[in-house]
Amino acid sequence: MAVCPTPVSGKEDRPFVDREEFIEAFETAFQNIGNKNYSVLVYYGIGGIGKTSLRKELPKKLDEHNEPDQKTGIIWATVDFSIESHRQMDKFLGILKNELNQKCGVKFHLFDIAHAAYRRKVDPYTPLSKDGYSEDSIVTDLLDSFGGFFSINYSSIKKVVERAPDHFKEWSLKRENDIARLPDMEAPDIVKKLPVFFAHDLADYLQKTSKSTVIFIDSYEALWEKERGQGSYNSRDEWIRQLIANLQKLSLWVICGREKLRWEETDKDWNNYLEQYKLEKLPLEDALDFLNRCGIKEEEIQKVIIEGSEGVPYYLELAVDTYTEIAKTSSPKPSDFGTTRSEIFDRFMKYLGVPEKETLKVLSTPRFWNQDIFKALINNFNTGYPLTAFSELNRFSFVQETEGKLQLHPLMRESLQVYQDQDLKKEVHNFMLDFYSNKIKDLDIKSINPEHETAFTEAFYHAKETLETEELFEWFIRYVDPFDKAAFWQLIIPMYEELLKILETKQGSENIEVATTLNNLATLYRHVGEYKKSLSIYKRTLEIIEKVQGTQDKFVAATQNNLATLYYQMGEYEKALPLHKQALGTLEKVLGLEHPAVAHTLDNLGVLYCQTGKYEKALPLYQQALEIQEKVLGPQHSNFAETLNNLAALYHQIGEYEKALPLYQQALEIREKVLGQQHPYVATILNNLAELHRQMGEYERALPLYSRSLEINEKVLGPEHPNISILCDNLALLYMDKGIYDQALSLYEKSLSIRIEIFDDKHPDLARSFNNLAELYERLGEYEKSISLFEKGLDISKNILGEDHIEVVVASNGLAGLYANLKYYSEALSIYEKNARILKNTVGKKNPQFAITLNDQALVHQQMGNCKKAFSLYNEALEIQKETLGLNHKETATTLNNLAALHASREEYQEALPLYNQALEIREKVLGLEHPLVSITLNNLAELYRQMGKYEKALPLYHRALEIIEKVLGKEHPDFVRTLNNLATFYHQTGEYEKALQLYEQSLEIREKILGLQHPEVAISLVNLADFYDKNGKYDEAIHSFEKALDIIENTLGPDHPFCGQITYRLISIYGKM
Repeated sequence: MAVCPTPVSGKEDRPFVDREEFIEAFETAFQNIGNKNYSVLVYYGIGGIGKTSLRKELPKKLDEHNEPDQKTGIIWATVDFSIESHRQMDKFLGILKNELNQKCGVKFHLFDIAHAAYRRKVDPYTPLSKDGYSEDSIVTDLLDSFGGFFSINYSSIKKVVERAPDHFKEWSLKRENDIARLPDMEAPDIVKKLPVFFAHDLADYLQKTSKSTVIFIDSYEALWEKERGQGSYNSRDEWIRQLIANLQKLSLWVICGREKLRWEETDKDWNNYLEQYKLEKLPLEDALDFLNRCGIKEEEIQKVIIEGSEGVPYYLELAVDTYTEIAKTSSPKPSDFGTTRSEIFDRFMKYLGVPEKETLKVLSTPRFWNQDIFKALINNFNTGYPLTAFSELNRFSFVQETEGKLQLHPLMRESLQVYQDQDLKKEVHNFMLDFYSNKIKDLDIKSINPEHETAFTEAFYHAKETLETEELFEWFIRYVDPFDKAAFWQLIIPMYEELLKILETKQGSENIEVATTLNNLATLYRHVGEYKKSLSIYKRTLEIIEKVQGTQDKFVAATQNNLATLYYQMGEYEKALPLHKQALGTLEKVLGLEHPAVAHTLDNLGVLYCQTGKYEKALPLYQQALEIQEKVLGPQHSNFAETLNNLAALYHQIGEYEKALPLYQQALEIREKVLGQQHPYVATILNNLAELHRQMGEYERALPLYSRSLEINEKVLGPEHPNISILCDNLALLYMDKGIYDQALSLYEKSLSIRIEIFDDKHPDLARSFNNLAELYERLGEYEKSISLFEKGLDISKNILGEDHIEVVVASNGLAGLYANLKYYSEALSIYEKNARILKNTVGKKNPQFAITLNDQALVHQQMGNCKKAFSLYNEALEIQKETLGLNHKETATTLNNLAALHASREEYQEALPLYNQALEIREKVLGLEHPLVSITLNNLAELYRQMGKYEKALPLYHRALEIIEKVLGKEHPDFVRTLNNLATFYHQTGEYEKALQLYEQSLEIREKILGLQHPEVAISLVNLADFYDKNGKYDEAIHSFEKALDIIENTLGPDHPFCGQITYRLISIYGKM
């Protein structure tokens, strides 16, 4: 054996040299924590320059600093973004939390509660486990106390806190507001707040212990690995800035990456808090020091290594690896080392054994390897390397391990790729393509997991490297299908974009492959709500395919169908209809009458007709589509389920709930079976089912369905997708129905913000948001805001859809209803009459919306005292509804109810009574015995019996109405208050004054609480109370209540409102009595 120097034992023992300037900057920074609001230290430079080595060295300085006084020291933790999962916000925070908890005992109670709340909302059907929560976490205590299905609410947390030590109780009091808000927050809102909750917990610990913290982040550039060039550059690390901003004066952040941070582009103030240092090559004396401390003492060898490496640490370490390999068998000489960077690599390879050399060549082709890949490659390519020596390769400085995966330093991988035989490289790519393709072959879309995502991503990488263009296209279309069906759209969009570039470069832009790729890419953009991109790509697809295939082609028809669907989603119905019809004609001619593509087009046409209120045209199209699909595809196919869902929606819209419900349930069962429970198409049916239950007054059934639908969409499509805004609207409607206006407002505002971000200012959905908010503000008594929003929404709708569109009519009817409530009858009538003319000319008189408009118009005439006109309009509306919707429909019941009220107002009680009873019977049959509309009819019927003096029949009806409202909507709902008021009047009339007074006061108290002190309905309660005092001779109390009511009406409706005159008249009357 040759005599030679003893090398350093391994890469972990190699010394760290130089970087004194950067170490001093770090020491100064951590010693000055607290002097500035925020401190961020950035080290940046090219790959291989030594950033990671510096990052590993810096914590040693903290340990030295902490040694004299552990009590007031600095705690620290590290996260490396080279590991892909660490770049996700929740995973990043979880890693920091676990490290700080295990090393320093930091408690993250608020973060854990928020994280648990998020998990319960995202997956309410799976019990929480203790995984991810420390033994001393409050969530662990909650699980021990209440089990995995416990509800995250303040009372359950309070029970745990009451048993805890005093310092725990102090924490609870400090964070009480944060905890109390969590149950009402939606899952995406909780996620956005996780950095804030994490910061609060860490700040609590640091303040209590008088410590500070340093957080190290390495490989920062990896955050942009898949996103560069997409969206705002600084949006990718916005959550990190948010986290830093919430740890004021308590922390130092050390970030290592390849590029300088550009945070000043988001806020110039960051210039005050960022210190950025660029790492350059090592100076000569430090490079010499490094080599000496690695055991390389020979001056000539040192000189050659330093010149060849140019002071870049990666190449210095590679030269040390070379020295170590040579020293195993002989004494190294200067000629053994390269004089350039490329020669350094060549000399390193020269002194490796053949098995190691061949193994490194093979391992340079995959982007990473684990033990399974290692064994497969070694066995297949017979490199001669022992399978048992898997871990031995880790001795080299350029082999990096992350979470059980090994990868080569990018510079080494690049050199090996050039160094090896290119035929071998292609063979390895082919082998890896087969290796990964087998993992995703015949994939069940319901069982796709992160391993499958990785396999498809890596397979696509290898396919690009080895397949010819046509082969690549065919392979991709085959293997992408399950990921498309499973809605992994964000994963596959970048792949489609890359495939398109390859096809256009190699084959030109006018061929079937390019057109197919464009069409699929446009559909993906449509799925994720990027309509502008989708539109331009569909148009381009159509141009190519018509040029290549001619106009009478099934591909042309399919693209026309897709383009029509996009126009439908964009609200441009008049553009969608001819495209669907043209596509249907082509497909029937080319494919025959019983083809799935024909059925799909029939279904699309049905949806379009439904949207425009032409139900009689839609129904036979759906039935024809179902007949074809069941015959050709079978009753368990996803397309069959889609048409079932659409048919259910038709019955839903025309009020035939008993037909809609089983169809929705059947469609849901098929889609969950075929697509899995986490697919957006499943979420669509869940939303529709929730809407059905909401309209049936079954709010407790509706809410979990909305929540599940929202969670699926957010998980798959992201929190800014148009579907999320629709779900927010629907969930807001539920809260509106229940009188929980603050929650409804929050959801409507969220929906609007999403739509503003996605659409331009000329989209129907934007108008819908303004209309929804207008209706809410009307209920809140903020009439000026309501009118302004109605007008804003109408301006958009009219510009896009035209004044004669049914959506414009519905929205302007809402404005007319507001005018009627404000007693601006002429303005209301003008709108209603115009809309009736429009509907008559566009959809015809035999249309449900025409009947609704007549009904609304009749109500205004009734309020104005034009009873003859009101009777005529009510009866006309009733006849239309019986013919189009049937007698047993909720809208028919509404007209019967209104007609009864008109008779009752004229004291025509015998005419009113059977109409109320008929309305009640229909509502109970269609909506169920406990629907809010049933309670309204019961209340009206009770009022009728009171007016008739049949008190014994009235009282149980009042009580039943109150029981329904209390059970379904709660005691703080406006309908509950109205019925309370009527019951108070009943007791007043029957001489039970104490009961009457108590109910009047209760009514006033509830209205003030839910509507505020300055709402017109509060004025109504005050007037009722004043009337009671007046009739009982308590004139001072009556005057006080009347004056308060008058003040409210003048402030909200204006001094010229008729209600002001009525109150003033009553005041004059009382003064006369005094």
